[in-house]
Amino acid sequence: MNKNRAAGRRLQILTGPHEESHQLDLLSFVSDYALADLSKEEKQGRTSIAKNNIAKTSAYHFQGNVDKSKTFLNFCLGNSNQFAVEAVKRFIFNEKSDFDMIYLKASSGLGKSHILHAVANEMILRKKSFYLSSPFTMSLLIDNLNALKFYEIILIDDIEEIEGNVEILKVFCQLIDYAQSGKIKLIITGSKLPKDLNGCDDRFKGKLSAALIHNIFEMNSVLAYDIVNLKCQGLNLILPENVKELVSNQLDFNVYGLESLLYKFKSTSDIKGQEITLEMALKETKVKKVINHQDDFRGFLKVVASHFQVSFEDLISTGRRKELALARHVAMYILKEKTGLNLMRISKLFDKDHSSVIYAVIRIKKQLESDLKLRNKVQTLLCDESFLIF
Repeated sequence: MNKNRAAGRRLQILTGPHEESHQLDLLSFVSDYALADLSKEEKQGRTSIAKNNIAKTSAYHFQGNVDKSKTFLNFCLGNSNQFAVEAVKRFIFNEKSDFDMIYLKASSGLGKSHILHAVANEMILRKKSFYLSSPFTMSLLIDNLNALKFYEIILIDDIEEIEGNVEILKVFCQLIDYAQSGKIKLIITGSKLPKDLNGCDDRFKGKLSAALIHNIFEMNSVLAYDIVNLKCQGLNLILPENVKELVSNQLDFNVYGLESLLYKFKSTSDIKGQEITLEMALKETKVKKVINHQDDFRGFLKVVASHFQVSFEDLISTGRRKELALARHVAMYILKEKTGLNLMRISKLFDKDHSSVIYAVIRIKKQLESDLKLRNKVQTLLCDESFLIF
């Protein structure tokens, strides 16, 4: 590339003090990278249009549909998400940071979109400019990279939508390069790790992998209970404690699922004009049997053994065969992550040291991220109607 031309491009990238307030016509201000073949006069014409629009703007600006109800104040914190949320807060509240991008990886319904909207609401309060979108709705910006450079922070949800879109991939590579110059901050969410994004070239995966990556793990019953309490307040729904426990211990933990069940209870309560009882809740959730913490969990362990086609006696034995170890580790994982049962209680069930339980939980968590077959098997087990743990 011609050195003068390269220098010119570099100067253009850095034009416009970061503190200035800019509102761009997103369809007018076009990147030199995307329009390198345009004549000088055409480029100047487009720039003039953008500058005229800038002059008409208010002190700050933002782009995107922000949900005002999603804030940090009403976001329920737990072991599965507290480090991710704390990192995001530090990132947006501090002017300077050791990194330029945060990547939040989480399955659907675990709060990553809530976090982005909470950031957006904080930016509005602080009168700072931001852009909130998903790759799918950014298609009009393929030729308008410079438009994004005048926001202080870019919030991108569901990055997996970028898979296979070559043009958007190019824009994102340039945007990441610009963020690494320290002129803009990026917060990106996705259900996959950057290295697992199919249809994306290694160059893009490598650039995105340079972000500070935080995993938001599946919630346990303690966090789910807090969410149920908060949602009940928002819906003005009064539920007895045993029903709240029932809802918060549905084993397919997901905020959307919890909300859906509470909406169902709210509708039933309004139509029938009566309080939701445990019997009604059990009928709505189609649960046949309830196992309390006071029980010895033998019934639960027998269900796990049956799903993995091993005997109950072998499951709680010291046998180390591969299939036994996997079934045992899955049982430990569910008891720890889904019920909040303490390590010592679990270790006594299997006559193991508590460190063995920790190892089992970590192993299953890691496997569930990449092993679809195991994930499906665990999900099938969790949805088994023959038991419910709370």
